[in-house]
Amino acid sequence: MSDTLMRQWQMLRLIPRHPSKVSTTQIIHSLADAGFEVTHRTLQRDLVKLSEIFPLLRDERSKPFGWSWRSGAAVMDIPGMDSHTALAYWLADQHLKPLLPKTTLNKLQAHFNAATDVLNKIPTDKGTPAWRNKVRVLHRGPNLKAPVIDEDVQNEVYDALLRNRKLSMTYHPRDNGEKEYELNPLGLVLKDGISYLVCSIWDYTDIRLLTLHRIQEAKVLDAPTDAPKGFDLDEYIASGELDFVISGSIKFKAIFSKEAAFYLAERPLSDDQCMVDDADDKVMLTASIHDTSELRWWLLSFADQVEVLEPQDMRSDMKNIIQSAAKFYD
Repeated sequence: MSDTLMRQWQMLRLIPRHPSKVSTTQIIHSLADAGFEVTHRTLQRDLVKLSEIFPLLRDERSKPFGWSWRSGAAVMDIPGMDSHTALAYWLADQHLKPLLPKTTLNKLQAHFNAATDVLNKIPTDKGTPAWRNKVRVLHRGPNLKAPVIDEDVQNEVYDALLRNRKLSMTYHPRDNGEKEYELNPLGLVLKDGISYLVCSIWDYTDIRLLTLHRIQEAKVLDAPTDAPKGFDLDEYIASGELDFVISGSIKFKAIFSKEAAFYLAERPLSDDQCMVDDADDKVMLTASIHDTSELRWWLLSFADQVEVLEPQDMRSDMKNIIQSAAKFYD
């Protein structure tokens, strides 16, 4: 009896959620790999009995016939989902949507629904029990809407990344016109609501960034990705390229107001950041950082609460930008 129970439980695990399906032959082979020998007759009998208890479907529209769980069927978890796992699923549902293809999200929907149900049933002394009504993640700046990414394009890009395959695509750069590329997809980075595809193009070894929402068409090629030797996505990010590097590492020096300095004391610019009280209720800050466009945009957001001292070319650029901007308010 215990062997039968284990075999049937393994069978249920092998059956995918609709619209995917698995044939009885595939189930038999998978069961054999797991150490369970079963005939077609026994398997068919088990499936029919189990379909009377569980929401299973037999698809006979086309051969090979197959079995699947109903698309809206609840997740069968043993042991059941606890509140910590449920919270992780709920947060994933809220914040991974821009990063995951729709087909993946559809397959996870039953888990998301189960997580919401678990969170809603957590007992409390009073009030609303649901974590989903009490947890929020916000970002600085205006609430800019994420650009729309073509679903077919997203699926092709993700498929190429997962299978280490080349991609052909039609891309619409910032300037007018469209360009045809064959590229090696190396990684995907989501930053400030924008999905960046890290890649190399044709046979070139330099690394490029393409935004997914500007890809008009994409198709996975039957050829393996030719990654530049030694490429590492984490090292590429650490180099500052996604912050749009201007001149690499610099020794940054600036005077901040006490208010701005308090913020930087809690969230330092670098491991070697040094802050010293200066005259007139100011703070002198030094740090080793990358000189990037994003750094300069960030510094400009402090307005009159910062004065850049070094490097000199950055100080000159900041002065010119501020003077040009001031002309609009004469």
